[in-house]
Amino acid sequence: MNLDYLRQLKNKHPFHPFTIHMSDGHHFKISDPEDIVIHPDWTVDAMIFHPRGRFSFIYLKNVTRVSGEGTPPRLTGRKRRGSDGN
Repeated sequence: MNLDYLRQLKNKHPFHPFTIHMSDGHHFKISDPEDIVIHPDWTVDAMIFHPRGRFSFIYLKNVTRVSGEGTPPRLTGRKRRGSDGN
């Protein structure tokens, strides 16, 4: 998981809710683009806002998957192996 992927999900028009699943079993439902903040200078963290003024910081290495509806964003920066395995 990388922040560019989360940024694409957050900025998608129209926005579709998605869920971030963590390695410890926690999950965070992002129902509105304002529920998640990713500072332009951050590379490994995101901040998630909860009701009643609470928030969580998430470390991307602990994200196991992201689920949602609609067309997923294109993954960028990932190298694909050719048919010869290289």
